[in-house]
Amino acid sequence: MTGLDATASIGPVSVWTDEQTRELRKLTDAVYPPEEPDSWPGAVLDWSGPEMGVRVVDSDGWLVSYVGVLVRDSLHDEQPVRIGGIGGVKTHPDVRGMGLAALGMDKATEWLRDDARADFGLLVCQDELLDYYGRMGWKVFEGTLLTEQRGESRVFTFNRVMTRDLVAPGPTEGVIDIQGPAW
Repeated sequence: MTGLDATASIGPVSVWTDEQTRELRKLTDAVYPPEEPDSWPGAVLDWSGPEMGVRVVDSDGWLVSYVGVLVRDSLHDEQPVRIGGIGGVKTHPDVRGMGLAALGMDKATEWLRDDARADFGLLVCQDELLDYYGRMGWKVFEGTLLTEQRGESRVFTFNRVMTRDLVAPGPTEGVIDIQGPAW
């Protein structure tokens, strides 16, 4: 339940209107002020962009939260898996704590499970967000995550990795090779 009258919808970012793209840029600037990105340590990494985006809008139609979503064929312990990726989660600072990101995450995981038929979800986050995502059913992955950086496979150590059960149980150990940049 959210503390603000809001709705969540998911769709391909490739068909967003110019206005929807501007709204996301405005939300991003509110969450990450433009003067800060140059100092962000993750700026030196290659990242995958989303295929789908969950837009959480309030009753006035304002974009108040966003969740990026993608699906990638990958490997877990050298076995093929279909992973649903979550990235770029953001909520406007003025409306945090009202369940808006959780509303977006619910819509994203529902789509990944029911429509994309992903085996499990995967996200990366800072340590201080582990409990937050844990309350939504995400589990800490204690294994090794391999990503692609500048054309080479590398162990991902920038953030913590979490998985979530979707069509199958999300692993908590082993080696996941997402066969591309992180998201």
